[in-house]
Amino acid sequence: MAISSLGYDYEVFLSFRGTDTRAGITNFLYTSLVDAGIRTYRDDKDLQCGQEVGPELHKAIRQSKISIPIFSKGYASSRWCLEELAHIVECKKTRGQIIMPIFYDVMPLEVRLRTGVYVEALSLHETKKRYSDETIREWKAALEEAGNIKGYDLQSVHNRGEGEFAKQVVQDVLVALKKPYLVVSDCLVGIDHHVGEIMQMMGTRIQETRIVGIYGMGGVGKTTLAKLIYNQLSPDFENCCFLSNIRETSELYGVERVQNQLLSGVLKQNWPIIENTSERSRMIEERLSSKKVLLLLDDVDNEIQLDALMGKRDWFGEGSKLIITTRNRDLLNDHKVDYTHDLTCMNLDQSMQLFSRHAFRRESPLDEYVALSKKAVDIAGGLPLALEVIGSLLSRTNKERWDDKLEAFKRAPREVQSTLKVSYDALDDRQKHIFLDIGCLFIGWDVDTVIHAWDEDKYSPRETIEFLQHMSLIKIEKDKKLGMHDHLRDLAREITRQECKRRDAKQRRVWDHQEAFELLQTRKTKEKVEAICLKFDHRKQYCFSYGDFYRFPGLTFLHVDSLNLHEHVMGDFRAQWRLSWHNLPSKVTQAFDPGRRSGILPKLRWLSWHNYPLKFDFTEFSLINLVFLDLSWSKLKESWYGWSRIKMAKNLKVLNLTGCTRLKKTPDLSANVKLERLILEKCSILEEIDRSIGQLRHLVLLNLNFCKKLRHLPKQLRIMESLELLIHETSVEEMPACQGDTGASSSTEQISRPGEV
Repeated sequence: MAISSLGYDYEVFLSFRGTDTRAGITNFLYTSLVDAGIRTYRDDKDLQCGQEVGPELHKAIRQSKISIPIFSKGYASSRWCLEELAHIVECKKTRGQIIMPIFYDVMPLEVRLRTGVYVEALSLHETKKRYSDETIREWKAALEEAGNIKGYDLQSVHNRGEGEFAKQVVQDVLVALKKPYLVVSDCLVGIDHHVGEIMQMMGTRIQETRIVGIYGMGGVGKTTLAKLIYNQLSPDFENCCFLSNIRETSELYGVERVQNQLLSGVLKQNWPIIENTSERSRMIEERLSSKKVLLLLDDVDNEIQLDALMGKRDWFGEGSKLIITTRNRDLLNDHKVDYTHDLTCMNLDQSMQLFSRHAFRRESPLDEYVALSKKAVDIAGGLPLALEVIGSLLSRTNKERWDDKLEAFKRAPREVQSTLKVSYDALDDRQKHIFLDIGCLFIGWDVDTVIHAWDEDKYSPRETIEFLQHMSLIKIEKDKKLGMHDHLRDLAREITRQECKRRDAKQRRVWDHQEAFELLQTRKTKEKVEAICLKFDHRKQYCFSYGDFYRFPGLTFLHVDSLNLHEHVMGDFRAQWRLSWHNLPSKVTQAFDPGRRSGILPKLRWLSWHNYPLKFDFTEFSLINLVFLDLSWSKLKESWYGWSRIKMAKNLKVLNLTGCTRLKKTPDLSANVKLERLILEKCSILEEIDRSIGQLRHLVLLNLNFCKKLRHLPKQLRIMESLELLIHETSVEEMPACQGDTGASSSTEQISRPGEV
């Protein structure tokens, strides 16, 4: 079984001169990092003279949160080491990567090229004239930058072995990894000078509050730029919060939801529902005015949102840094922002470079494609999103058809959505279906979970999602969450709306909560509706019955968010059922009997009901086709009658019980033999895993993160060699030995629990 945690490809990249330190400090450090559960990249090959630093190394550096260069006497003599360091420093500037230098047997002054062996090494590189003046300048600048970073001076640590020293570094790495780090694209072009300008505006060297606004048209890269700034600043802040898609969240849930996210994000605890915006604003001021905060407000579009989240400067402690992204410049002028930054479209050279990366997987177009590439770049108008999407489409198009595709882009109106729709039109039916599903329903969901929403034989979801990613129509973040630019999301939803207006159209997806509730209460049967999202506002009362769901025989997806819903608001569903039963058509009463398991929602594959009200018996729904069940944040106990009903879900593959804080023991799941993913994260009083888990031969993920009272794991887990087990922040101290093991695997050092050593 694999014991790990979700995250980036690597968390730490080690840069070192092999002949100097591989057998000593590097080996000690690498072993200590891996034993602590930290994913660490160490290259074990020496680069031969004349060889290039390969793309694998560059990728490993880019996809690491922290780089640790180990400066030894021979480090600067190695071209490979210097190229690695230059790329590390570039990632610090463009991606906010953390550098933790170790000065092994040289002083920081030597690394900064003030004296000593590094000066001699660089002079020798210059004398040999194997490398350009520009390359030498880059190496010197990288050494200067890294040498100025506070690190570890091994020479000044007396009476301390390298193994003990390595343990201290590991402790600091674990602390640093707890800092927030936002994922950004690997394909960034022309952004360095924007980062530099805004970092100056933020006043990083002065202890005063600064508010900086970034404005520009949609798709120009405001969020990406803001994330880079956030990553660079976050190591200096204990209290950090990134509030994404404020415009959409406010439209769907109200600005109160965003206020709650701010309080919970900074204070690191779930915040109770507060009845009105003004009261929440008062709580923000009271709780955060003494805290130095790093806050990123992404996609703000009106004054109400800013007033609710940062009404006055003194709402946050001295030295706080606030970043706002918006399409509305006037909004920033009205809100006493210290500085504003206008993020304009890319120039011709930058556009060509970004387009080429997506169309040709290189920095410039092939010679025979130069003229066609100029046409494509002109159509994109310097908009990064359009350049990515157009380039990705053309990368899979024969040269003979480029003119036709470019003409289609050219005919499209200049609005961004119209340009993007050309790429949508090039998809086949199954690709269009999944693209629209993601845009309407699945943004922010784990891709390995979402994959079960579609029939494998009909849609080939993994292959289709991979294709959509290659087309730059969706993104899969490092934490495996599905992402989509807001322009593409809006395109998907607009296409869905337009489809509904056609006379013979299917109203397949209903993601707007008000529309969904109105649809639920209509008296007409809606056979073609396939997906519904419902949100219950805790301040309102709702009344509906099981019979209301019966009118959706084609429904395959039902997501219900009843966050902090009081059960009395929902009423007694069984009583409502009895009241409404006689009003149903006779053909309905013949179809099922309220006294036995019914056939409501016979095609249901996906049921997600957060804060599930125990008085509502969802098992009246048909569970025959159910593959995904999410009852997160519900008050379920091991005695709940529903567990026996869930056994009917013979096709269930995902069961998510995150945050079920009254659950002490998992239920008997022996009947759910197809289960692949069992998520019990944050079940805070969970003490026992039922031994029936040993019968789940297809289980590939068991997430027990933050189950703090869990001390023991069932011995049945030892036969599950392909199981990924997540036990971060649990009390598990010993693993059940795998078959054939001699007992070494039960050592606590084998258990990956980031943040604990």
